[in-house]
Amino acid sequence: MNYGEEQWKNAVKSHVFGPNFNTFTPKTRQEFEVILEWLKEWGCSRTAGLGTNLPWDDSFIVESLSDSTIYMAYYTVAHLLQGGVLDGSQTGPLGIKPEHLTRAAWDYVYLGKEYNQAECPNITEDQLKKMRHEFEYWYPMDLRVSAKDLIRNHLTMSLYNHAAIWKDNLDQRMCRAYFCNGYLMLNNEKMSKSTGNFMTLKECINFYGIDASRIALADAGDSLDDANFDEKVANAAILRLYTLEEWIKNHCPKSVDFAS
Repeated sequence: MNYGEEQWKNAVKSHVFGPNFNTFTPKTRQEFEVILEWLKEWGCSRTAGLGTNLPWDDSFIVESLSDSTIYMAYYTVAHLLQGGVLDGSQTGPLGIKPEHLTRAAWDYVYLGKEYNQAECPNITEDQLKKMRHEFEYWYPMDLRVSAKDLIRNHLTMSLYNHAAIWKDNLDQRMCRAYFCNGYLMLNNEKMSKSTGNFMTLKECINFYGIDASRIALADAGDSLDDANFDEKVANAAILRLYTLEEWIKNHCPKSVDFAS
């Protein structure tokens, strides 16, 4: 993958540093500036892991960081093709089967090309019109949220691939904002299953309750800096919430419904 090719790179840079793209913090924008000057040739395949088979050699898969970086476009029509069945075992509301979706069909939906029945023999134009309508209504993305470690590969590659596919209509197809966050630590230490310093969101809610969990997460921090979930903050929040509830009960009219 020839990332860094000047014309391609400049198209991405004009969007990232233009008025239609928000990174929320100067530090995030600076990270994109660094990677756009650094990222060059990138291997397009690997031999292990999850991914899409390389079309001309099934022993390789498409390199996963650069693969599927426009999958957000598929989300706009997935409900019509899958109907909520994630494994594709059932046909969606449009009655279109996976093998019916030719390249010409996708070009009609995503690129606005003319309908060609010879190249879409099993799909009507009315079916594709519904898909095109959904795509054009929901795209571009207003916001994508991801971790800071993906700025230097997957997120930048996503912009590159959007610029390659929708090069004639970039302003209407490129993502409008990236919000990037740091990692989440637990009690000022990196979360790790191997060390036992680990907590899932469900475990947190079950142990501290929803309100105390929200307060501790809000206190943890945001932006590119690593956030820290402090169990002392969660415990203190429980006590303060209990004290507040008791004060309200004693000083507010009896008609207050705390159950709601």
